[in-house]
Amino acid sequence: MRITSGGYEAVYHGRVFGYGLNPIQIVLSEERDPLTFVFSIENDPERDDFDTDIRLVRQDTVKIVCVNFPRGKPIGNRDMIHLGVLNNRKLSLRYEVNIHYDLSTWVLSFTFFAGEGVPEHE
Repeated sequence: MRITSGGYEAVYHGRVFGYGLNPIQIVLSEERDPLTFVFSIENDPERDDFDTDIRLVRQDTVKIVCVNFPRGKPIGNRDMIHLGVLNNRKLSLRYEVNIHYDLSTWVLSFTFFAGEGVPEHE
């Protein structure tokens, strides 16, 4: 199966029901250089907006924090989040989060896209 949209190929996609509000970890396992993405929910009472905070934790680990996301309706990114390179192709992400009203659980829907290739280092 091959799925494409807007010139990008969907290479990994899925929907995960979180266990409580615990983080969800996704490892893109490739033959070499696996990448780890940790999605989490945080509440910051000092802020009155909601946003996505993307942090490079280690060279191969990215933390994607959904800060103050509203409850009961799906919220995600409109534009591609460009994350780097996987197997010499540009890697991007679209996702959607739905947090249960009583903060008992959450759902993550995600699609990792591969774009055009990048030049090999010589």
